[in-house]
Amino acid sequence: MKGLDALRRAREALADVTPLLRDCGGLCGGACCQPDCDGRGGMLLFPGEEALYGEMPEGFSVLPDRSLGDTGLILLCGGVCERAERPLACRIFPLAFGEREGRPTVFPDPRAWPLCPLMPSGTEGLSERFAGAAEKVAAILWEDPLQRGFIIRQHAFIKRFSMRIWDDGRPK
Repeated sequence: MKGLDALRRAREALADVTPLLRDCGGLCGGACCQPDCDGRGGMLLFPGEEALYGEMPEGFSVLPDRSLGDTGLILLCGGVCERAERPLACRIFPLAFGEREGRPTVFPDPRAWPLCPLMPSGTEGLSERFAGAAEKVAAILWEDPLQRGFIIRQHAFIKRFSMRIWDDGRPK
């Protein structure tokens, strides 16, 4: 399961599942899709994910990003898109992937706290189908060394960002 195959399988596993059984954007006005105070909004692409687009959908652009220390890419969007066009990071929001004891893990992303009203409920407040699909995707990506390295670097970034230890998405 090398290269783009892992990404294709991961995106397909999350093609039709969402955090709630209804549109969670209705709770927060689509806060996760709105630009930040600088007018930018976007999600970090997983390594190679830009190749899955071929031609970028209208309103999408890709820019370099160095948040993980190496040159990555961030996909910027206009705030509204079809689920099939969303990058993997959007599809798993408000979750993130990480590593615990040499194995992949899924946890509520502490960066989502200012945006997502689902965060206080942790993973228990999410659709079981969505949480299960996210765990499956973490395992799929973990088998690819490039994606595993990305997950480990992103997890380290999230830990530094939060400056706290987060076991289940709630601050200790």
